[in-house]
Amino acid sequence: MPTTLVLSFPLGRYHATPWDRHVNEGAVEIPPSPWRLLRMLYAVWQTRCPEIPESVVHQLLSELATPPTFYVPGHNISHSRHYYPDARDGTDRTLDAFAVFGTEDQLAAQWPIELEVDQQNALCRIAKSIPYFGRADSICTGAVEMDWEPGRHAVWKPLDVAERVNDYQDATSVLVPEIPLVVDTLLARPAEMRRRGLRFPVGSRLVAYGLEQPTEVERTVAGRWRAPTVTAVRFDVLHAALPPDTDAVIYTDLLRQAAIKQLGENREGTMLGGKTSDNTPMQGGLHAHYLPLFRDRRLTALVVWVPGMIPEKELSALCDIRALYDYKRRVQVRVSGVGRVEQTAPEFIGPARTWCAVTPFTPARYPKKNRDDWREFVVHEVQRELELRGHERADEVQFVGGPWTAFVRHRPSARMRGDKRQGQAHLPAEFLRLRFAHPTRGPLALGWLSHFGLGLFLPEG
Repeated sequence: MPTTLVLSFPLGRYHATPWDRHVNEGAVEIPPSPWRLLRMLYAVWQTRCPEIPESVVHQLLSELATPPTFYVPGHNISHSRHYYPDARDGTDRTLDAFAVFGTEDQLAAQWPIELEVDQQNALCRIAKSIPYFGRADSICTGAVEMDWEPGRHAVWKPLDVAERVNDYQDATSVLVPEIPLVVDTLLARPAEMRRRGLRFPVGSRLVAYGLEQPTEVERTVAGRWRAPTVTAVRFDVLHAALPPDTDAVIYTDLLRQAAIKQLGENREGTMLGGKTSDNTPMQGGLHAHYLPLFRDRRLTALVVWVPGMIPEKELSALCDIRALYDYKRRVQVRVSGVGRVEQTAPEFIGPARTWCAVTPFTPARYPKKNRDDWREFVVHEVQRELELRGHERADEVQFVGGPWTAFVRHRPSARMRGDKRQGQAHLPAEFLRLRFAHPTRGPLALGWLSHFGLGLFLPEG
């Protein structure tokens, strides 16, 4: 009964550069070399199964030194390109080539031998412990299957010296150990080979493999790909001394400036800019909100939220932002989440019946002089803003008090260009707690400069 070692690649990738080939050639070792296979079994034994007696493993490897027949599933060859700085020449490029398998496909090596019981048990134990095959990117699982049968596999067989290569549809040479096997020769490292001026390790040889039976990769017509809807991008603030919550509007304004700068000449008619193609302000509150997140009254994150969807070019501009700065401050930021706001900023969502302000609410309109009571006016404005944003009216609006005078309530960029519409808020502000009859979903930001984090409410309980 033959012995079959079966490997599966859960990530669908097999990375392995053939011996004596440069990585930038983009070649993938198919079929795998028996030399690589034996080195992998030896390494797994040493690192993961040291309890197996050395004598048993050495006998096992000697039996498996005979070149096996390989059964390779249908696959495609692909690669990714990686660029990295080089101090001398500027930039270097390296290719990461790999074979793409199905995640449930099996690559098998089959020897026409029957192992003794202790060797069979050792091979089963080692196979179950295999973490990867080839480079460390090639995550795989292994098993020894006694009754394994090939499916639609390509069959690669070792050729005898008397066989003609022309009798096969394709042929290649792979590295195999010399017989009888000297186990210590498997420990040779490529760097040692180069230092000694050798092309191939001592105790190895090249053997031709012929493709006896090819396989075709099944190709299916892909349906139209739909990009996932992105409504929010989250940034972590990377600074030794995190800014206080009172400066939230400064940093949300800087975030908008950074986004506009990344857009360059395409800023008109964008959600991030909040203006139409004819440079008039967008109506309906569907453009970008720049919202802060706090921990212990310190600014820890910023979220750009667009209620509808962030277009692709604007998403690309946001993901390129690395720092927020003006003439007196500079803060490094990093994109930490991209997706729907429910995923990237669940702190804003709820649902909850009670919402409490973390930044002060400032009415966007002015009360009538000598007519409106201040608190009644604030309640009226809160209810009006809720209705404008499609929320139900609050059952109760509670004034909780708070140091609202410490909060910056103007956009620094607007003040610098003399825009009085978004300059300093002249009305007082309030910290509020809203209670609803039914659970309400966020994000919930109301009032003056709500698109820049003022009047921001978070769910309670």
